[in-house]
Amino acid sequence: MGAAFVLFMPLGVFLIRLTSFKGVIWVHAGIQIFAYLAALAAFGLGAWMATVTGQWVPGNGHPIIGTIVIGLLVVQPFLGYVHHPIYVREHKSTLWIYSHIWYGRALILVAVINGGLGLQLSGNTVKGEIAYGVVAGVMFLLYLAALAVSYLRKDNSHKGETDQNIIDGPKREHSDEEQRIAPPANS
Repeated sequence: MGAAFVLFMPLGVFLIRLTSFKGVIWVHAGIQIFAYLAALAAFGLGAWMATVTGQWVPGNGHPIIGTIVIGLLVVQPFLGYVHHPIYVREHKSTLWIYSHIWYGRALILVAVINGGLGLQLSGNTVKGEIAYGVVAGVMFLLYLAALAVSYLRKDNSHKGETDQNIIDGPKREHSDEEQRIAPPANS
C-alpha cells in the first residue's frame, strides 16, 4: 500500500506535470490504475489481517481510515475521465480538473499519513518507520518541485492532452486568438 501511494501515484502525477508527448494521458492513467489495483490488493490483505487479529475496533483508526480512503478512491478515475474531454475541447482548466487534482492530492496525503499509522500498528521497527517517513518526505519535496517547474514554465496546460481526440471526437476549429494562446500541438 505504501508503494502505491508513496511511489506509483506520485510517479503518475510527475509524468502528467513534467512531460508532454502523444498519449501521455494514457500512460498517466495506466500508472494510476496500476497503483489503484496495487492499493486494492494491499487493502484486501490488510482487511484480512485486521479481521484475523481483531483490529477492526473503534479505537483503531488505521483500518477505518484505510477503508474510507479506498472507498473514496473509486471516484478519482471518473473525475479524470469527465474532465479530460472538457479540457481537450475548451483548452482551459475547469471545476472538473480542479476536483480531480485536489481530490487526488487529499487522498494521497491521507493515505500516506495512514501508512505511518499502519507501520506503528504493525510494530514495525523505528528504522522502518523512519525510512517510510524519509521516502514519503522526499516524494513530497519532489512533488513540490514538479509543481514549481510546471508553473514556472507557465505551461500548466498538459500539452500532451491537447492533441488527443479522445472521447469527444475531432477538435473544433479555433479562432486566431485561441490559436495564439493555445498550447503547441505535439508532432
